[in-house]
Amino acid sequence: MTTLPLALKLANQPCLVVGGGEVAWRKIQTLLGSGARVVVVATFVSEEVREQCSAAGIRVHERPFRDDDVAGALLVVAATGDPAVNAGVQRACEEHRVLVNCVDDAEHSTAQFPAIVNRGPVTIGISTQGTSPTLARRLREQIEALLPDSLGPLATYLGGRRGQVKEALPESHARQKFWDHALDSELVDLVATGQIDRADERLSEMLTAPVKAGIVSLVGAGPGDPDLMTLKALHRLQRADVVYHDKLVGAGVLDRCRRDSRRVDVGRRSGDGVDVATRQASINSRLAADARQGMRVVRLKGGDPLVFGRGGEEIAWLAEQGVPFEVVPGITAGLGCAAIAGIPLTHRDWAQSVRFVTGQVHRDTHPDWPELAKPDQTLVVYMGLRALRRLCERLMGAGAAATMSAVAISRATLPGQRVVPGTIGDLGDRVQEAALEGPLTTIIGRVASFARMDRP
Repeated sequence: MTTLPLALKLANQPCLVVGGGEVAWRKIQTLLGSGARVVVVATFVSEEVREQCSAAGIRVHERPFRDDDVAGALLVVAATGDPAVNAGVQRACEEHRVLVNCVDDAEHSTAQFPAIVNRGPVTIGISTQGTSPTLARRLREQIEALLPDSLGPLATYLGGRRGQVKEALPESHARQKFWDHALDSELVDLVATGQIDRADERLSEMLTAPVKAGIVSLVGAGPGDPDLMTLKALHRLQRADVVYHDKLVGAGVLDRCRRDSRRVDVGRRSGDGVDVATRQASINSRLAADARQGMRVVRLKGGDPLVFGRGGEEIAWLAEQGVPFEVVPGITAGLGCAAIAGIPLTHRDWAQSVRFVTGQVHRDTHPDWPELAKPDQTLVVYMGLRALRRLCERLMGAGAAATMSAVAISRATLPGQRVVPGTIGDLGDRVQEAALEGPLTTIIGRVASFARMDRP
């Protein structure tokens, strides 16, 4: 990031616009909307702009730009359409240490106009640092569609009650928890429908009642691509006080967390000497302890939290301890892998059922290999890189044909994803030749013949 987003308070501040055409007028309108005192200097001013400036009470000087025009201005806009004139404005601003926006010239601008979403007093600016104004506009349109018109009145209402809340709750952390609780309550709807008296009554009730206890959210991060998280998962990450995440949860997902949340990597590390049971007991205790302190705790897992992720053990512990919890499902790896490889997990003629199995079988577990080897189903194997050869051998030993289609998928939905198709008779060799790395998911069955290699 080479620019710092700032909100300039321009009310009654002097601003200069150099230029008298359509582009200049658009900038003038933006500045007027912020309450700025605008002066225009231009060699040529269109009749339309002259009339509009006159109606708005803007002084217009129809003459060439002079360096001393920028003196005393807080912000200058160069919008002449003449690169030489704009360059002269930029030099003058640099000499006088005045912020300047050169239209369509980010390199020589020390200030840039973002695409603006206005839900006054809530204002959102989107900037691409001058690289693509069209992209910024598209992002603005998407955000506009998400934000209700009632957001502005809500912000005004909350701002008017800050003093009341601060007096009742002098400790900053307590206030933050209170406001989070208030924004999850019916208070928002009361303000949106103009029922201000009832909103005030509800606010007073919440100030005298204890804020509800913390909660643990078991959240599925999906198969890897952050865009494949659910909206509810994103919402929980953005409100979490602390996030306990597995090693396989990528940086792209973690970047969606609230900036001031505490992030704790509790993933297993090879050779650290900590057995699985001890590690899980430690995680369980930390989840419960933080929730009892009133925190919003997220236990973030790759894929879906209840598919091969020890989520069942964690919710059993939380229930036993009386700790509130919820489960936010995610796209499990098997579904994500099938999607990027173009494989239908079920098929009217070839696969009437799907089985999810793990390649890391507990030593006391004895899989029903003849059942797994049946040809009219799809077998999805999680975490099976090391055991792939042995798995394929056991399936063939149980009656599966060596020519049965199979596909190994590495780093699904992430940069560098790989799709290696084959059969259970040769997939082990193909994976070794391709030097695939984990996490690896293997899909076995007739439907695996749909696989497309190394999709971008």
